[in-house]
This record gives sequence, structure tokens and C-alpha cells, in this order.
Amino acid sequence: MTRLLLLTASVLALSVPALAQQGGSPTPRALAPGVQVEVEQPGGGQAAPGRVDETALRYYARIGDVARLEAEIARLKSIDPSWQPPKDLFAPQPVQAGVDESPFWKLVSAGQMAEARAAIAEARRKTPSWQPSEKLLAELDIAEATARLRGASEGKRWQEVVDAAAADPRLLTCNRLDSLWRTAEAYGELKQTDRAFELFRTAATTCTKASERRDTLFKASRYLPQDRMRELADIAGSANPAPGEDYAIVRRAMAELDVGRTLERLGAKGVNPPAEDLARAESNVTERRDADAAIALGWFYQNKKQFGQARDWFTRANEWAASDRAAEGLILALAGLNRKEEAVAAGAPWRGKSERVDRALRAVVKPPGGGGGGPQGPSPLDRAVAARDWSLCLDLIERERRANRVTAGLAQQRGWCLMELNRPSEAEDSFAEARALSAKAGGAERRRIAEEAQYGGMVARMRMDDTAGVMHDLPGSGLGAEHQRDLKASALASQALRAYQEERFRDTLRLLDARLPLAPESRGLTLMRGWTLYNMNRHGEALELFEALDRRLSTEDTRNAVDTARQAIYRGG
Repeated sequence: MTRLLLLTASVLALSVPALAQQGGSPTPRALAPGVQVEVEQPGGGQAAPGRVDETALRYYARIGDVARLEAEIARLKSIDPSWQPPKDLFAPQPVQAGVDESPFWKLVSAGQMAEARAAIAEARRKTPSWQPSEKLLAELDIAEATARLRGASEGKRWQEVVDAAAADPRLLTCNRLDSLWRTAEAYGELKQTDRAFELFRTAATTCTKASERRDTLFKASRYLPQDRMRELADIAGSANPAPGEDYAIVRRAMAELDVGRTLERLGAKGVNPPAEDLARAESNVTERRDADAAIALGWFYQNKKQFGQARDWFTRANEWAASDRAAEGLILALAGLNRKEEAVAAGAPWRGKSERVDRALRAVVKPPGGGGGGPQGPSPLDRAVAARDWSLCLDLIERERRANRVTAGLAQQRGWCLMELNRPSEAEDSFAEARALSAKAGGAERRRIAEEAQYGGMVARMRMDDTAGVMHDLPGSGLGAEHQRDLKASALASQALRAYQEERFRDTLRLLDARLPLAPESRGLTLMRGWTLYNMNRHGEALELFEALDRRLSTEDTRNAVDTARQAIYRGG
């Protein structure tokens, strides 16, 4: 099926009703292969010739560019509501003064404006009697202005974006939605919120497609405060409705944004969202059985030391989509509740397979330094680890050090706390100390501590960008299969990130695919996979990935990714 067979309602509305007074049935003619249009009889009240310029319309019909054809039909109807598309829209057109403008239009459509101007100048030199159509010159001007605006936007030169839009107001219409969005975003980046709101409101009132209004809300959410967003959502859901459009998706988008904002704020220190916002988010997460969002809620309560509620959310996350992240949280929440046996059972399926789970279990099964975990409940160090208070973890271990009570377990725990604080150089030293102290332990225990400390040291080296060195040393390291697999997965992730930063996108995808059999793909790596696909011009696949991530947990990163991919598809590039 050709693209012309996929015409949507606005193009199918090209059908021109037959005049009742003529009698008989009108003869249908093909508007395009597989699309029929009723032909008016003579005298049927056509728009006066010359009222609108149909040059671009005919060109888009000739090359089969349905999206631009629809947009041009809508634009011409806004100029003259009585105008109807011509019956011979797909018929060959005579050329003016022997010059066919099609090659010039093709260059403009491909973004080759300089080449188009050069070709027009050459045609005028060869045929002095020929003049390019006003529509062609206008489209060329707009295309150049659009390119300037887009270039400034992608270069984050926000004032240039605003200046480009001010120089050519034709860019700020629903027919040029990409430019309208970019200009609104530029005002947002310049902290001119009122101007940004006005342009987002223009899109929400003049663009009648519900999907465009929904996407406008997603874009605006990065710049507008909650009260302005609600005002914009009310406008987008009710202003200038078009037949056949379902604006319920606009209202659903606003609900998603509300929940997403609440969940996103949970990670900020000292943030306590209003009770009604939190209740709304929790209800939404439960309804969608969203494991990622449940983990976010779990850590929110864990950091507030509300271990019972943290346990409930980590349990739900584990039931909806079992993962070592959910198991880690559940172990630490149960440890906070002094339910050691349940914590050990929660970590059993991942023991030896996930370092994050093994680390959490070490705080429960064998408290570092030999203290705590008895009838009196978890030690202060256990609680610090359970609450992810890494600075307190270091302070507590330092007290043991000053009292000359340092052990291999304490040195190792210090290394992991330093890693959490992104201090890998110091962490490597702590893991080396743990290896040295492990000699004091018994046979099996000595080997276990030594291997875990060596593994920690290699993780620290990788954090310091010594991936190649770690991979060179790995075969002779004596590490077990699980630790070796984890390090290989980390190395591939690091190499994929480097490839992505160097814009070697095929290599990025190859490395991410090679990592998949070794370890589950994290949310961050999946986001990078989506951007890799986007940069390979596989926009549909990228959008599918971004939307899946956004459905699981909507954040500014995922919303921006979804918007950008949709925008690329919208503008056909």
C-alpha cells in the first residue's frame, strides 16, 4: 500500500458534494490511487480562481507528501473557508514559460535552500521571461527562516531563536508547529515564562489535533508552574474543538504530568509533597502496576525511615516485575524493621547474582565489625546503610577505626560507602585494606572477603575510567563467574557510553546488545539505546522505547525524549 492510501480524515474530506439540482449521480474520479472524490458539475460554486495560491498544494500532491498536503489544505481553508481543493489536483500541470518548478520545490523540501536559490537564478538566466511563483519564493524564505531558528534551538542559542521568530512571524503558526514549540521553549529557557505561556496557548487553541495539544502540554511542563499548566490544560481540552478529535487524551496527559512531577520530586532531600498529590500518585502507580515508580516510592519512605511503607512498596515492585533493585530495597526496609530472617529470604533469589543485593545482605547477615543485629535490633551502621546515609556510614566506621577496631568487613563496607559518594580513588584504597585484613580470617571466610574486596577494587577502577585495565586483569583475577559477568557487563556499558559520546551509534547499539545476555538493561542504558536509535534516524523505534519508559515512570528525561522523537516524526525528519 502506498503512502497515498493512508490519507487521514482531513484529506478524505476533499470530497465535493454533487449539486442536487443537477439530478442524477455524479461520476466519481480518483483523487489518488484508491481514494475517490465526487466531482462537482459545472457551475457548482467553486472559489474564484486566483483567490489562493495553490502552487505548494499541487507540488505536495505531485510528490505524495501527505502530511504537508494536509497542512497546506488546512492553511488555504483558513485563508478562504469557501475554497475547495481543485479536482485536477493530481493531474500533470503545465509549466510557466517552459520552466518546471518541481526541481526547486524538491530542493526546498530537502532543506537545500542555497542550492534552490542557485537553481532559480540559473533558470532565470536561461529563461529571462520566467519569474518564479510568489509561493515558491515565500516557501523558500520560510524554509530559510525555519532552518535558522532550528539551528539556533539545537545549539541552545535561545536569544537567537527568539530573534529569528520575531523576524518572521509566519513561523509562529500551527502549520509551523515545530518552530512554534521551539520558540516557546526558548522563552522558557530565557525565564520569560509569560511569553512562553502565550505561545504554548497559541498552539493549544489553534492546533485542533488532540495529539498536538497533548504534546504541547508535555513540552510546556518543563517551563510552566503548576497553576499555569492547569490553565493551559483547561484551554487545550476545550478551546476550538474539531469534529472527530478526542480531547480526553489532553486531560489524561495532565493527570500523568501531575503524577510524574510528584514522583520526580520524591528523590529531592527534604521534599514532602502534599498529601493529596502523594495519594494521587500512589493510586496511579497501583493502577498501572508500575514497578519503577513503586521503587521510587519505596525509597521515598525508606529515606524518611518509614520502613513499613517502604517494605510495602518494594514488595509490590517485586511482585509486578522482580528485580535486584526491588529486592535491595526490600532487604533494607525489612532490616529497618528488625525482621532479619525475612530480609535474608527476600534476597535469596539474587544472592551471588547481584552486587547490590549482596551488599544489602552483608549489612543484615554479618554486620561489619561484628556488632549489632542481635536482639536489640540492627546496629547504627546497619541503619545508616538501610537509610542510604553514606556520610553517616563513613562517620560510624571512622569511630571504629579511631578505637582500633577496624576489620576487613568494615574496610570493605567503607569502600562501598565511598563508591556511593562517588569517591572511587579512596574506595580503591579501602578495598585494598580489606584484602590485606582478610588474611586474619579463616580459610573460606578469608577467600570470600578477599574476592569481594578485589571485586570492589575493580569496580572502583572502572569508575575511574580504567575499563581497559580491568578487562586486561580480569582473566587472572581469580574472581568467580558472577563477579566476572558483572564486570564485563559494566565494561560493555562503559564502552557503549564512550561510543555514544563519540557519535559511533552503530557501535553503541552493538555494545548494548552484547551486554543484554550478561545483565538486565538499566533504565539509563535503555534511555541511551533510545537516543542511539533516534540518532540513527530510526525515530519510530526510538519513540516506542521512550514511550514505554515514560509509561513506567514519567520524568523530565523521558518526557523530553518522547517529545523530541514525536517532533522528528511530525516534521518528517
